[in-house]
Formats: sequence, structure tokens, C-alpha cells
Amino acid sequence: MNRFRPELHVTAETGVLEAPAGAVRQGDALHVFHQFRPTPDSGARWAHQMATGLPYGWDVCDDVLAPEGDEIDCLAGSSVLVGDGTVELFFVTTTPTDGEAVRGSDLPHGRRGPRDFRIQRARISDLAAISDDVSDDPSVVRREVDRLGPVEIDDSAHPVTALVTPSVIRHDDGWLMVALDLVDDTAADIVVLTSGDRQLWTVLGPLEITGDSPDAAVPEGRPFAPRIVTMSDELTDETSDVLFITYPADGADGGEESVGENAGYLVGTLSGTVFTVETGFQLFDNGHDFTRPRVVQGIPGVQPVIVGLVGTFPGNGSATWANCLSVPRFLTLRGGHLHQDIVGVPSAVRSYTDRAVVFTAQLDVSAGSVTVSLLDEKDGMLATVRHSGDRVKVSRPSRDGSGDVRTAELADGDSDTLTILVDGPVCEVFADGGLVSLTSSLHGEAPFAKFRVDTAAGARVLSAMESLGRRLQRRLAQLDNPEEQERLIAEAALADRDLATELSAGDVAD
Repeated sequence: MNRFRPELHVTAETGVLEAPAGAVRQGDALHVFHQFRPTPDSGARWAHQMATGLPYGWDVCDDVLAPEGDEIDCLAGSSVLVGDGTVELFFVTTTPTDGEAVRGSDLPHGRRGPRDFRIQRARISDLAAISDDVSDDPSVVRREVDRLGPVEIDDSAHPVTALVTPSVIRHDDGWLMVALDLVDDTAADIVVLTSGDRQLWTVLGPLEITGDSPDAAVPEGRPFAPRIVTMSDELTDETSDVLFITYPADGADGGEESVGENAGYLVGTLSGTVFTVETGFQLFDNGHDFTRPRVVQGIPGVQPVIVGLVGTFPGNGSATWANCLSVPRFLTLRGGHLHQDIVGVPSAVRSYTDRAVVFTAQLDVSAGSVTVSLLDEKDGMLATVRHSGDRVKVSRPSRDGSGDVRTAELADGDSDTLTILVDGPVCEVFADGGLVSLTSSLHGEAPFAKFRVDTAAGARVLSAMESLGRRLQRRLAQLDNPEEQERLIAEAALADRDLATELSAGDVAD
């Protein structure tokens, strides 16, 4: 099973990872909380993992939240750093409406069901303290996590029905929350709330997205997981709000007929409930399997970081886990567009992994195209990545044998760079200097083994580098071949004998 498990991505040890729940940075450590179910009949909990230095070598810590009393699930929300080492968690608990405990995993996607929802707070007074001395019992919840109870909601200006997925950040002189109001079983509205103390929240009203051009329009369908972050544009030095929203990929209502989700963002300014668009809705990731992003709020002088949910599992049918988070992506805002950077991934691949690999290349695709094929250990095709100058396509075999393609358009005058990270059943592709990303899970019964690069119609690979995990390095050097290992051992023994003979002769001569 370890051949398929991601090594650089946050994954539940066992069970189903359902969503990123929050993340905070303290010093050079990144703490990520995620919603998961240890078993299909378990209530949703919040797990905790952390990485120090390069944010890819994850240490599993004890869980921080689990259902109590009549609570069914502890659902995703936000985590915010409110002091030196002090973190507050904003999460949503569900309780039965009609006496029957219905888990969210038992309902069709996007359905409210017979559940009551409450936004609650918890406080971690010393983040470092809950990151050490991990228990051998996976059901343990750290006792240092102090649950503060439900927040108070003043909705006299705009009544709300059921608030979920709170995104909480510092904003201006107070605190801002963007959340979903589940107005009935299938529909939801985005609402804006403010607070001075993070306990009493006032509903200002529904979010209004406006602008002077058609670019202000957002996709049709029920929204999911709104998140907001404030960033400074590197080109203009102006401060903007970046609003992330996930929508059904087909514009449906998010119910059973919906096919996938698209996570995108708007750049503009939020004043009260009005979001004035400066740069229209853009897909954040163009691949098959990226959704529900969570943002680490930017700290002055420090880049914000984003992670998203990637739907994936081992392809051999014997999974004990499902889904993971994307690798953390460091964000930069330039000219109203987000650029993504996976800082230090080549070093992390070589240092932390056995089977991960990252391919980076500078291309000349002023004519023609470059195709990178991802091959498994049986030389089967897992996926292809094709860069043709004005677009990047990721193709993978679909389960019915037909093609399954995702395409990202590239900007004029792009840098023609390409980065492909493969880690277990996850492939993350970055192009155009990080302006474009495509994240897809890989379906197959054998794990990734190698890249094959082909050029067509005059395209060239100007430079390329592969960073391999340790097992792949040994395989490339044929050190996983018993006969080759015996040969190298024999050659080393002969070299040691010859060196010892030369040294002995030198002693006699002296």
C-alpha cells in the first residue's frame, strides 16, 4: 500500500479525508487541520498535521476536535492566529433535527438534510504544546484544546437559516467572516458577518458581487466553501481582497447530478457586503480533482499559503484511506492574477520520499508541442501533459477507456516553463510561471515509474531536470536489481582490496 500513498501530501492515516479545515503558520512551521472520518460510520473530526521548514515532511499529531454529546459531525471552518502561539478554531457542529442522527457522508452531495448547524469556537493556547508527545491511541483528542461553545449571531439586519463553512480573517480594525447560509435543502447564499471580539457576530447581509464589466459575473449554481484573504499586489503595491468560491463544474445545483467542482477566485475590494470586482472570476486550478481550497491568511511580509482537497485513492481496489490535500502553494498576486509556487519541492522529493518525482523544464514551444508521458512500472500510460505554447492539456484514461482531458489557456508572452509533481496517485502540473495549475489523480493498478518526453513540429526542451525519490534513484541506477547489486558489491570489494594493497606498498617504501 505504501507504493500508492502520497509522501508529500497530507493524507489521513486511515479513513476518508473530507476537506481542509484550516491552517496556520507559526515561525517556520505550518500547521494544517483537516476534516476526516476514521471509519465510514464515524462522525467527522478535525485532525492535525505539521511540517517544519519545507512544508512537505508531515508529522501526524493528535486530533483537535471530535463530536461531543449529541453532536454528529465537526465540520470544516477556519483557524486563525490570535496571539503568540494562540490559535482559535471556528468549526461547525451538526445535531439531529428530527431525532435521527444523519451524518453528512450519508447525504447526497450538497444536501442539507435533517440537521441543525452551529458555528463554534475552540482555543489552543500553545500551538507547540499540542504538536509533541503524540498518543498511541488514534481516537485521542488533545485536552489542551479548549472548546468555548457556540458563537453568538445577531441576524436582526438579515435573518439567516443555517451558517456553515466560516472563513474568518482580520479585516480593517476588526474581524470578518464569510460563510454560507443554507436557506433550504439544496440552495445556499454567501453572507458577510463582522465582529469585534470573535464571539458576537453581526450579519451584515448577503454578499453582492458587482463590477463595471461582464467579468464580474460568477458561474451558475450553488456556491460552496467561500474563502477570503487580503493580499498586496506586487506590481501595483495596492491591497486587494481575493475571494475564493467553489461551484459545481457543470453549473448544476450541486446535487446528485453534479459532475465535479471548480474552485475559482475574484480579485477586488470588499466594503460591507459589496465586493467590487477588479479582476473577474478565474479558475484557480484547471485539473480534474482540485476543490474546496483553504487559505492561510497572509502575515505582513510573509506569503499566504493555500491547500485544496484532492479526490484520490489507491487504484488497486484495496484502499484503507481516501483523498489528500494538495501540496501547500505559496501565493503571489501580480497584476490581479495569482501565481502559485511550490517552494523547495525538488529538495523535499530527494529528502523525504521514496517514490515521488518532480520534472521541471524550460521549453521553446513557439512552434509545435512538448508531450510528457507519465508511465507506470508496467509501462502503462497514467497520463500525458502536453504543452503547445498557448495551452497545457492533461489527459488521462477514463474508467470507461475513453479520454479524459483538462485544458488550461496560457497568457501571451508566457515563460514556457513546465513543472510536474507526481506523488503517489496525485499529479500536480504548473505552467506559465505558476499562473496556471492542473491537479489530477492518477488511476492505475501500478505506481508511477518514469517520464517520457517527446517533441513535435520544431518544439524544443531547452533545459530539464528530474528530482527523484530515493527508491526511484536506486531503480534508475539499477540498484533494485539483485544481480546488479551483487556486481556492484563485488566491484566495491575488489576496489577496497586494491586500495589496501597500494597503501601497504606505500608503507614499505617509506
